[in-house]
Amino acid sequence: MCDIIHFDKLNSTSVWAKENLEKLKDFSVVSCDLQTTGHGQFERKWFSSSENGGNIYVSIVLKPDNIEHLNELTRFVSLIGAKTLEQYGLKPKFKYPNDILIDGKKIAGFLAESVFVGQKCIGVVVGIGINLNLTQDELKNIDIPATSIFNEIGRNIDKKEFLNKYLDNFKNEYKDFLIEGLKGEILC
Repeated sequence: MCDIIHFDKLNSTSVWAKENLEKLKDFSVVSCDLQTTGHGQFERKWFSSSENGGNIYVSIVLKPDNIEHLNELTRFVSLIGAKTLEQYGLKPKFKYPNDILIDGKKIAGFLAESVFVGQKCIGVVVGIGINLNLTQDELKNIDIPATSIFNEIGRNIDKKEFLNKYLDNFKNEYKDFLIEGLKGEILC
């Protein structure tokens, strides 16, 4: 089981996790209902809302002994996100290197940030943003075409249930990933 540290509101789960990395255990999960400065690749702002049942704003702290496949981690966590979205009847596609799209609209983004001291990796923070329950009006706040599970299937998604499914899928494949890396290619 993993430690889940939850906040109602936080600047960014990834920033908090990196600031507290040394005291966090392997596979600690930092989550919040609302992020004020969440970001993706190239510091692009991630729109955050806690309305209509909320969304996934999570960072997972990993402290792997084997970092041979570290460069594949973002694709791995994206693959797990896609598998979880498929459990809701969606057909996700990948947009390299770290986004998941539904019919050309962004539904999720993933960002793995490694923290090194000298040559030693002291941990990796994997930021995960998934649009569960954004409404059509909220989606208009995003500067690229975007969607949510709610928008796609017409019902609210329980945030805890979704997170548990994601974490279960992650744990089921993570040990093999550390040893073997990705099995096969993820198509964009």
